[in-house]
Amino acid sequence: MKLKPTLFIFLIIACFKVSAQTRAIQFGIKGSINAVTLSRTLEQDFLVSNPEKALTGFSAGVFASFNMDRFALQPGVFFTARGGKTTEGIVLGDIAFRAYGNWRLYYIQVPVNLVYHIPVKTGSFYLGAGPYIARGLKGKFTPQTLDNNSIDESDQNDFNIKAQFGNDNNSNFKSFDYGVNGIAGFQFNNGILVNAGYDLGLSNIQTNNILLNPTFYNSTKNRSFNISIGYMFK
Repeated sequence: MKLKPTLFIFLIIACFKVSAQTRAIQFGIKGSINAVTLSRTLEQDFLVSNPEKALTGFSAGVFASFNMDRFALQPGVFFTARGGKTTEGIVLGDIAFRAYGNWRLYYIQVPVNLVYHIPVKTGSFYLGAGPYIARGLKGKFTPQTLDNNSIDESDQNDFNIKAQFGNDNNSNFKSFDYGVNGIAGFQFNNGILVNAGYDLGLSNIQTNNILLNPTFYNSTKNRSFNISIGYMFK
């Protein structure tokens, strides 16, 4: 975790250095629909009957493009929804339950991608990759079944778990997530762009705080496949 600030300070300095050598600096907006999942490793001797599944998420934000011939360095800032369908432990009084439901986690995410463009008559194909860092904002687990029994909607609030981001005894998720992402797409001459991408979380985002909710997992990491549309201002 100590590497994160150093890495992103280096990337910010690189952006300023690149800006002095660029032919043009452009700005854009982008939104996406995401298939988000939680990649989780079970504790030894624990089994869960329901597999991890994807939820539909989204992201929206702005980015800059420091253009250098066919290459571009593109930092951005996005509001993004993560999470997935998963099993969690819930304790009410002295009774522990296994609940299967939806984790919705919301982050501010800052990616920095190096992008390569391949020009064609109507625009350019592009490929890119780079690191990202994300700050957790809020989230909630909403159970659908309890010990494999369905839950009435009127009772769901009794079993919800709120995401508490931090690094203390009051937290069940770490403040920051980080990882790498890749994109591939096409930018039209009129500035419209479309791309597909994948975010691979490298950070274990859970804190294993059993006082907030018992866990069956050694680690939890974010995963996201996305389809995006955006616009690059000229």
